[in-house]
Amino acid sequence: MSNDPFDVKDTYKHPSNWSIVNCTTPAQYFHVLRRQIHRPYRKPLIVMSPKSLLKSPVAVSSLDDMATGTAFKPVLEDQSIDRPEDVKKVVFVSGKLYYELVKEREARGLNGQIAFIRVEELSPFPRDDLQKEISKFSQSDEFIWCQEEPQNAGCYGFMAPRLTQLLPDNKVRECFDVL
Repeated sequence: MSNDPFDVKDTYKHPSNWSIVNCTTPAQYFHVLRRQIHRPYRKPLIVMSPKSLLKSPVAVSSLDDMATGTAFKPVLEDQSIDRPEDVKKVVFVSGKLYYELVKEREARGLNGQIAFIRVEELSPFPRDDLQKEISKFSQSDEFIWCQEEPQNAGCYGFMAPRLTQLLPDNKVRECFDVL
């Protein structure tokens, strides 16, 4: 997928050969395009976001999200979680599937028990941002990568070995599946 190192400890030693993003909000899309133009160097930007999200009534951004002082965020936290210590399952997701999962979580009455962490930038791998989110949920029982595609498709093969290295030691083997 890219020249990102397999060992996440080396993530920032070598610059990635491209940026791969899957934006879930108009503000994120705006910021990633603006970042691409203002960078002092050029490298390919691959945007996997479907255009349908730009028209979706649930995928919205306020003008404040695009104001001066704001920027692209490689990882978006689950802002609906007030008490991270109550979260039993942390689901990493990228793209429009996030909105379907939120809808299902609400329908099943699982708000506060499942956290959805949106990975907006897949490459370069956002190690520090993911570590920050994982540390909030270190007491959780399960960490899952969720994608619409089967395990041998999508970005599971790229994300799984890297995310696994960031998880708490006692959660590494048993808690990493595709839903």
